[in-house]
Amino acid sequence: MGKKKSKTKRIADMAWCWYCDRTFEDQRVLLSHQKAKHFRCPMCPRRLNTAGGLGVHLDQVHKVGTDKIENALPGRESFDVEIYGMEGVPPADLAAWKRRMADELGLPNPDDLKPKKPRFPQVALTPAEARAQLAAHKALMGLGPAPAPAPAAAAPPVAAIPPPAAAPVAGAPPPPHIPPPPPGFTLPPGIRAPPGGLPFPPPPGFQLPPGDRPTQD
Repeated sequence: MGKKKSKTKRIADMAWCWYCDRTFEDQRVLLSHQKAKHFRCPMCPRRLNTAGGLGVHLDQVHKVGTDKIENALPGRESFDVEIYGMEGVPPADLAAWKRRMADELGLPNPDDLKPKKPRFPQVALTPAEARAQLAAHKALMGLGPAPAPAPAAAAPPVAAIPPPAAAPVAGAPPPPHIPPPPPGFTLPPGIRAPPGGLPFPPPPGFQLPPGDRPTQD
């Protein structure tokens, strides 16, 4: 056996016909009732879903007009109210029916019942408002401000590394081989040593710069 529904759940599942003030077990039964009793064409077997649909059918198909809904209570037979099931029912009449059903089942007034969870508007916060709410939440929970991060230790100085020697260019000719001077070789008088302080004479065809040319006495 299934679980027995609560009285509050039963009211939520019930359906009510505004035209004849009858209560049904659900919306499906109510829709069938409205089509059979209130939106039935008096000229043919056609059954419509709403009062507006019935009025259009009578006007266009049968070329007749009517201003009353069949089997409706006095004051509720007008075509001016468009109702489908329980949609379109005047709010005041619907609230009165709910109060009446609550009284019959011994329940509190549905208008006095408060929702279990409060509803908050979904509004985007600015960054400043978000920070303020976060700070208030931390204060409420007894959480102090987060400690500032410790400064990082200074990195030891890195020793200077001499730049690597330039790699020889691919395809360049090797430097000329200069033989050392013979033992006991001395420069002639008036001739200075070549640039760089080499203790041997320059190779053939070597030209000294103007400031380093030998002087003649």
